[in-house]
Amino acid sequence: MVLTCVFPQGEYANRFIEQPLIKTRLLHWINFRYGITGYLHWGYNHWTSDSPFTHTTRAHGGPAYLPAGDPWIVYPGKDGPLDSIRFEAMRDGIADHELLCQLGERDAALAERLARQHVQAFDRYDTDVAQFRATRRELLRSLSRP
Repeated sequence: MVLTCVFPQGEYANRFIEQPLIKTRLLHWINFRYGITGYLHWGYNHWTSDSPFTHTTRAHGGPAYLPAGDPWIVYPGKDGPLDSIRFEAMRDGIADHELLCQLGERDAALAERLARQHVQAFDRYDTDVAQFRATRRELLRSLSRP
């Protein structure tokens, strides 16, 4: 199982606000690439009295502050939580994982090749969005063939 909570930072994929969204989406490509069967992220809605719309970090007992976006991935709304674009990127990555698994059942080598195109190592990724979209189109085309 992979866990993101305060760490990993730096070049590693995570769901922090300052990271490119593609890295949040690639979290589940990483899971597929390395055969990881679970993902636990801390902080779905860890809001405090400070507005999460204006205060993006929180004081913390370990590091001085939690990275922006670590304590929550949704925001408080009048009628329930409001999703964030990071939440949507996470959801899309989970859907991609399922597609990769389906392709893996039919053509394991192709599924692995597609995942490796963007996940070269745990801390090294191809984050070119145009290339990612092309890879995803290839994934979808491969699954649509009989």
